Amino acid sequence: MTHYNKGANAERELLQTLYNAGMAVCRAAGSGKGKDMIPTPDAIALTNGKIYAFECKAWKADNLSISHTQMNDLEKWCSLAGAELVIAWKIPRQGWRFMKKDDFHVNEKSYAIHRDRAFAVGKKIEHFLVKPLEI
Repeated sequence: MTHYNKGANAERELLQTLYNAGMAVCRAAGSGKGKDMIPTPDAIALTNGKIYAFECKAWKADNLSISHTQMNDLEKWCSLAGAELVIAWKIPRQGWRFMKKDDFHVNEKSYAIHRDRAFAVGKKIEHFLVKPLEI
C-alpha cells in the first residue's frame, strides 16, 4: 500500500468513527499537496457548534514531525474558520492519539513528538468521542 493510500485510508476511518459518533464530517482530499494549493486540514468535524480541524498522520515510526510551515498554515486556517486544531496520529496496532500543537516539542525545523509522549499526553479516540470539547 502506498504511503498516500495508507494516510487516506486512516483519514476515512477516522471520519467514519466521528460520523458514527454523531459528528458532521468532511475530508479535504489532497490537502497540503502542491505549491499552488490553499493550505487546508486533512479532515473537519463539527459537533455542538464546535469545529475541529484534523491533521492526520499514520506513522509507525517512534517520532512524528510537522514542519513549521505546515503547522503555521494549519493554525492560520483554524483562525480563519474558528476551528480548533487537532493532530491525530494513528499508530499501527495501537490506535489513535489526539494532541494539540502545545503537546509538541519545537525544534529548528519542525514540531516533533515522540511516541511515548503522545501516549502520555494524547487523548484516545474513546475520550475524544465522549468529551470532544476537552481535547
